[in-house]
Amino acid sequence: MKLLKTSMAILFAASLLTACEGKDKKVSENNEADIKTENTTTDKSPATKLDGAWEIKRAEGSMSEMNVGTVYEFKGNKLSFGKGDFKNPGKTEVTDSTFSFQADGNEFKFMYNYKFNGDTLVVEMQNSGGQIFHMTKQ
Repeated sequence: MKLLKTSMAILFAASLLTACEGKDKKVSENNEADIKTENTTTDKSPATKLDGAWEIKRAEGSMSEMNVGTVYEFKGNKLSFGKGDFKNPGKTEVTDSTFSFQADGNEFKFMYNYKFNGDTLVVEMQNSGGQIFHMTKQ
């Protein structure tokens, strides 16, 4: 009798977990559909004042020499950056003083503060320990 009760409890728990798993999948599918709709909507985003290609001419902070020459290219809600043949594509959200970068296929989002000094774009990566880029539009 005790074995029967234990077996029934295990069977009940397994069917409960299986039922819950199916609900999560449906929610996930709906979320994916919502995300696709959102991306379709935001792909038509208007141009921002950052649109275009910006090259790092001077850098401060850690690895500053490695960053000089890197080009950030903004196009609506898309941002890619790189040097030479290497490009790191992703998406961005631009406000009056910040922009974000989330690489395609990556969950991490990096935040940047920016301001203009004449026609130079001055960018500081948040939580970077003082990395500052001075960029000019190409």
